[in-house]
Amino acid sequence: MKYKIAYIDEDQSDTRRFQRFSYNFFDVVPIIPKDSIEDTCTEILENHVDAIVSDFDFAEQLSTVHYDGTDLVSLFLKKREGFPVFILTSYEDDAISKGEDVNIIYEKKEMDEGEQFLERVKAQIEKHKHKLETDEKRLLELIAESKKRKLDAVERDELADLDSKIENTLDKESRISNILRDDKEASELSELLKKVDELAKSLGKKDE
Repeated sequence: MKYKIAYIDEDQSDTRRFQRFSYNFFDVVPIIPKDSIEDTCTEILENHVDAIVSDFDFAEQLSTVHYDGTDLVSLFLKKREGFPVFILTSYEDDAISKGEDVNIIYEKKEMDEGEQFLERVKAQIEKHKHKLETDEKRLLELIAESKKRKLDAVERDELADLDSKIENTLDKESRISNILRDDKEASELSELLKKVDELAKSLGKKDE
């Protein structure tokens, strides 16, 4: 089974180069940056990818695009916390000086130096999926336990934290209260179950 990744670049020759480079590892969804960063982000979300690899300087060939790869991944991470993202660029120093995380930035010459970069992307995807599955399992345990007895303060805090994480995973920027009050607990647990179901379906799609 191949994971699916989005490759964002305005240069079609670089896109084809990346597709050849990663052919044995990933199904690549090529995305050309749109004028609106929100529109580009939406297209990535709609493709249900497992990771993002983005060019840095989109303005090289698209004068109407006024954001770069670091802006794009920063916005995406606000919607999907902890999602695997990478910047692959010919301008490593510029990307590092502007980006928030130097560990996601790599030079495009990686495509000429074997499969180490692809192995790194795959490892991050699997780490992220494992974390989601672990959170889902623990959330279900807490919900099941809450039906038998009243959760203690530590468990309720953990439940609220897992709720927030799952909302981020499902691209929901607004969060319900992180305090599960007694009079709201039943309805909020119902909402949590819906979110868990959505997460399970999402993980199931990626395993197909």
